[in-house]
Amino acid sequence: MDIKINYFIKCMKNYAVFKGRASRPEFWYFILYWIILYGVIIIIDRTIGYNIINLNDLPYSEYIPLAKFSGEVGPLILFYRPLTIIPSIAAATRRLHDINMSGKWSILLITPLAPITMLFLIKKGDVVTNQYGNMPH
Repeated sequence: MDIKINYFIKCMKNYAVFKGRASRPEFWYFILYWIILYGVIIIIDRTIGYNIINLNDLPYSEYIPLAKFSGEVGPLILFYRPLTIIPSIAAATRRLHDINMSGKWSILLITPLAPITMLFLIKKGDVVTNQYGNMPH
């Protein structure tokens, strides 16, 4: 049984590869395992009980989506989020390339417009070669 974690590993290995295309399964399994790992890290950080910052204390915290759910940021979260931001944007860029869109749209994923951008990432990719390369496997 293939549990598809290989997509997460592939995206992390291709840390800063912004060229080429990523299939829907590659991108969405990457996101799934990113969320699962993030949840585990939150549990560990809460168990440790040591918080470095509270997002709700920051100026304009109402614009930080994470602050609405969990304002307390521990050391593991503080390490995990920056470590995975570039692979996340790279995977989203390759996914946008698969639907023949510019990867520049992926920058919206770090803004409040992220839910709108996610709608594009759901779309089926091109079944032929496009300007960004061959159809991904």
